[in-house]
Amino acid sequence: MSEIPGPHDAPPPAIPLDEPLSIPPIVPPEPPLPPPSPAPVPFEDPERYGGFWSRVGAMFQMVFRNPMELFERVPAGEGFGAPWRFLLLLSVPAFFIVAGLFFFMGLGIAVAALEHTGRADGRAVAAAMPAIFGILLALLPLVSFLGMLIGGAFHHAFLWMWGGLKPGAGVNQSIRAYGYASAFIQLGALIPYLGFLAQIAGMVVLGMGLARLHKTDTWRGVCAALTPFVLLCCCGIGTLGAVTALIAAGRH
Repeated sequence: MSEIPGPHDAPPPAIPLDEPLSIPPIVPPEPPLPPPSPAPVPFEDPERYGGFWSRVGAMFQMVFRNPMELFERVPAGEGFGAPWRFLLLLSVPAFFIVAGLFFFMGLGIAVAALEHTGRADGRAVAAAMPAIFGILLALLPLVSFLGMLIGGAFHHAFLWMWGGLKPGAGVNQSIRAYGYASAFIQLGALIPYLGFLAQIAGMVVLGMGLARLHKTDTWRGVCAALTPFVLLCCCGIGTLGAVTALIAAGRH
């Protein structure tokens, strides 16, 4: 059937030339939404965890449930105050345990040795021990803060040495992560008979967490975390060998 209109067909409607054609506007696609930012660590989240001890308990729950989550949440906060306070909080009981064992056992041995040799310095040593204990306790906040800064900066430098630094988190985030992680590692070191193994395991977890924080290979982070331990072992072996050689040379 032909499409040409016949004599009795109505002509098609004419389009006025003075009116522009209505073209629907081109709407650009909406950009994808950015991924949600991680929540801060529980110790820095008073809105979700109101009480102080509830925040501390949530930190332990998070670390025992998924320790890598700690390193994923660290970039959500800023500053060194919160990790330093948490480190200091867990350092106080560790200090009392270690210092108590050292002072009381060492004090007893020292006084017994002085009494055995007939010297009257035992009471003076016993009287000085509480003062030394108090001085060390007063210096604990400064020592813990400097330890967090130096330790975190060294681990960041070792991670750079192993080629594990990527654009993103910087040295500040490494220090923050080290502060929180070292608080748990020092508690693990107090476990009887297993403290050394717990400390090594904690260092491995710290390396894995730093790798997660800086989005690099896991082996690079683990190597960076174990590098200080390896260097200390090498220095200790070298010192022991030098002392042994000097003693052997003196005998000859």
